[in-house]
Amino acid sequence: MLNRETRRLKGVLTKGDIVEGLYKELEKGYTEEEIHRYRASHFFEDIIADSATITLNYRVGNKKIEEGGEVASNIKKTLKRLGVHPGIVRRAAISAYEAEMNLIIYAKGGEFLVKVDPCRVYMEVSDKGPGIPDIQQVLQPGYSTAPDWVRELGFGAGMGLNNIQNCAGSLDILSEVDRGTCLKN
Repeated sequence: MLNRETRRLKGVLTKGDIVEGLYKELEKGYTEEEIHRYRASHFFEDIIADSATITLNYRVGNKKIEEGGEVASNIKKTLKRLGVHPGIVRRAAISAYEAEMNLIIYAKGGEFLVKVDPCRVYMEVSDKGPGIPDIQQVLQPGYSTAPDWVRELGFGAGMGLNNIQNCAGSLDILSEVDRGTCLKN
């Protein structure tokens, strides 16, 4: 190593120095993650109020299908950190993933509004896409309007809205052709 000021040899950097530095950085990152997880999981317990709700907003831009899942992953991570029951986290993550993929495939983007309280996760997903002409038809298992290129990638099996409905317990779909769609649970 060189002294930056004098440009003279200060010492020798060994493999052990590099490994030790990497270990310290990993440990620091792990410690910070544990602190975040602990603080967030006690969030609702620490609030003094008759009720508390956290509102989360996410935008899904015009992405490639291969980039899908980022918002769903962030929602899952946040719910886990907040200490939401693992079963609820799993169902919310599945619903979010299916909705996110629909936004990418059909609407070229949209928005998520997620409200979290100690007992419930509410999710609303909206877009300004082509809309759904026949909601009852798209809720039939296996019915798909996915283009061939989507099916060739392994998507578009016609189970997305069914999975959302099954995981959410209840699902309201509001849609207007050429205006967009809004899913609420």
